[in-house]
Amino acid sequence: MKKLILFCFFFSGLICKAQIPSPTLNIGITSHNEMTLTEPYNTYTFYVQTRDTLKKIIDVINAKGAKYNLQTNQKFVLGCLQHEMAATTATDIMEYAYKLGGVPFGNVVEIDPRYKTQTPTYTYNIADVAHLIDSTGAQSSNNLGGFVYIPYPGDWIAFTTPTTGVFGSSWKVDILWGAGTGSPLPLHSKDANNYGTWKPRGNVDSIDFYCHDPSKNYWLQGNGCAWNVDQSTNIQTVIAEIRSEATKIKNGTYPANKFYNASVMFNFKDFQSPGLRAKLTTLMDSVNVLVAQGKVNWKTISQKQAAFAAWSATTGISYSQWRCGQTVTLAPTCAPTGLNEYQTFGNSFLKLAPNPASNNLLISWEGQLNENTRLLIYDGLGRKVFEEPMEVSLKQISLLQFNSGIYTVIMQNDAAQSRAEKLIINH
Repeated sequence: MKKLILFCFFFSGLICKAQIPSPTLNIGITSHNEMTLTEPYNTYTFYVQTRDTLKKIIDVINAKGAKYNLQTNQKFVLGCLQHEMAATTATDIMEYAYKLGGVPFGNVVEIDPRYKTQTPTYTYNIADVAHLIDSTGAQSSNNLGGFVYIPYPGDWIAFTTPTTGVFGSSWKVDILWGAGTGSPLPLHSKDANNYGTWKPRGNVDSIDFYCHDPSKNYWLQGNGCAWNVDQSTNIQTVIAEIRSEATKIKNGTYPANKFYNASVMFNFKDFQSPGLRAKLTTLMDSVNVLVAQGKVNWKTISQKQAAFAAWSATTGISYSQWRCGQTVTLAPTCAPTGLNEYQTFGNSFLKLAPNPASNNLLISWEGQLNENTRLLIYDGLGRKVFEEPMEVSLKQISLLQFNSGIYTVIMQNDAAQSRAEKLIINH
């Protein structure tokens, strides 16, 4: 009888560890359906136009083997219930999307509730949106598709405990996905741009947010290099960036003991543009080349989380963080005023040195310089405390005018090259 003998050698501080599987980039397509006051989803013609476009999108996503998180607000779901009698038929678009690909349902399209309050007509909360999705014959996820974590405190803490809506049903977040940054930073400025999965400790500041607390009952799923695509986007540039990131992960430029998630973000309404649908098809075809090479896996948000859970069980690693573009590992402190590895590395445009700083700060900017390039500094309460033009790529400023504390340094120009970094001032 053959015996399998496992040897574990202990010498020179080396211990036997679980083998780390070769990492791949887990990527999915995501869209927000943001409602406005003027969108008449209660009108049959308007609703059907949007529905038919959505069906074309999800059919091609299914045909290409990709995965899609449809993050929708109550207006579109109410239109589905009104115009397709979704509660009593099996042919409405929500149920069709959810059951596409067969059991397990949600395998191709996962539906996440979006809670927006732009219109006084619909005052439902996120539990109500989830209830409405369930009423169509589909099933809502417990993914929070986008949230604000600054200015502090962000709005995501409220979703970590059960919320009850007017229909009597409750909803609590299991996976935070995002976030879309609030003031003073530009919306959806690739934050959090960390790969991986962790449990945010809290929302005192951005460092607190990036500290893992195993006692929490929710996860944050990082987007890595999150790509936002619209009609003006050069899709070949996005494809090249995805290819570059996937290669860095596979060839060891990024560490093997990390878990890597990413997303490609579209606006739901933009799908009606044939040009954008063509870009999406081109992107999926190109990503599928990487899939065939073993560098990329298509996954929904919940599928990414399941893959992380399996990876964690195999490796014994309880959480993972690695910033998009980062190449240097530092030991994180995770103190409220400390500096960690996720804060200052990996920004190809804006660099601050030293950080923490006391008297002077050296600012390096590799983006475009023109008369509209501005340097701005905000304090911890979101108040602008400094602004001046940035005429050179390397500038030194005095910090003696600022109190000790945590600040946000922002560089922005009219070429859509806005970047932000946290600055700690200790006098």
